[in-house]
Amino acid sequence: MSGKKGISPLIAAVILIAFVIAVAGIASTFFTGFTREQAAGVESKATTIVDCSVAIMKLDSDTVSINSTGDNFTLVLSNEGQEDLAGLKVVFFNSSYASTCDATPSSITVGSTITIEESGSCDIPTIPLDKIQATTTTCAGVKSELTNYSVDSSGDTVWRVTA
Repeated sequence: MSGKKGISPLIAAVILIAFVIAVAGIASTFFTGFTREQAAGVESKATTIVDCSVAIMKLDSDTVSINSTGDNFTLVLSNEGQEDLAGLKVVFFNSSYASTCDATPSSITVGSTITIEESGSCDIPTIPLDKIQATTTTCAGVKSELTNYSVDSSGDTVWRVTA
């Protein structure tokens, strides 16, 4: 054996303890920040869910107007809930295709009724339509839906509220 000596066990234990404390401090800082970020995200989502639980919008089935070529439409939408809604969209469905159009106006306040009119800038599927749906980006899952129920004696589509 050559005359080399290692560090004493006491110094090794002190260095090991200091290393463990440093790693624990770094981990603690990371997890504290991570936990705060997650809690803030959950709180934000919970607030949105609670606010959207009282959101109700309804399409008026008696005022639907779509011309025969499908390039003009008029819909009446009411906000019967307790939350203002924005990012309104209208989705038209036929048996093989769906088209989403941005609504104008794009928002509706509590208790109000708006008329959504479109003239030529939306790609509406070929008539006959099976379903019309109004949705909002403010509250996912809040929608109003009309289904093609029948055609009356004058050839007009009779719409039924389904959601």
